[in-house]
Amino acid sequence: MKLRIIPKSSLRGVFRILPRAAPCSYPGSTVSTRPASSVSQRPGSDYVSFPGAVKSAFTSDLRFTQPSDHPALPTYRVVDQDGTIVDHSFKQDLGDDEIVQLYKTMLTISIMDVIMFDAQRQGRLSFYMVSAGEEAISVGSASILDKQDVVFCQYREQGVFAQRGFTLNDFMNQLFANKLDNGRGRNMPVHYGSKELNIVSRLRQAYKCVYKTFHLTSQ
Repeated sequence: MKLRIIPKSSLRGVFRILPRAAPCSYPGSTVSTRPASSVSQRPGSDYVSFPGAVKSAFTSDLRFTQPSDHPALPTYRVVDQDGTIVDHSFKQDLGDDEIVQLYKTMLTISIMDVIMFDAQRQGRLSFYMVSAGEEAISVGSASILDKQDVVFCQYREQGVFAQRGFTLNDFMNQLFANKLDNGRGRNMPVHYGSKELNIVSRLRQAYKCVYKTFHLTSQ
């Protein structure tokens, strides 16, 4: 049996003569189109919208409020999508070096998420969860804690680990469940943990810790 190689020019000719599929429509129905995008903050938007959630209006007024006062709790922000300061009462209390370090940590997590999410879709990992949009809150909250403070992490909090000193090698060891993983490969991916960094994975352990602490202090 001989193999026949069809030149690219012939294939182009075939595709040119093939009829294009007409849009599928039903009597009395209308088909609307929208650009595919995962960006929750569109340029010029005055609210943030997550899939399956109500619209949360942006606000530059940081204060306590009641959920019943709003259709959806507002989202506080210091800068808008273009980097323009919208809350002029905010005063920076961090040095430039610390700001750059925090930004690098957030950016590292964001890049790692993109790579590992693609790896999971390619079948190289059985499971992965990104922390897109939550890098700042995890990195920022971890930055004000002391190393001896015990942290109980859940999904999408890779920034806490990175800020504490969890390296990219540590992440990869856990995700690929090799012998260098702190859990010796016994856990599913994204179940990070580090005794040295005082980070415990999953909320179940947090419940146990609170329960034990309550009984010790009540005696």
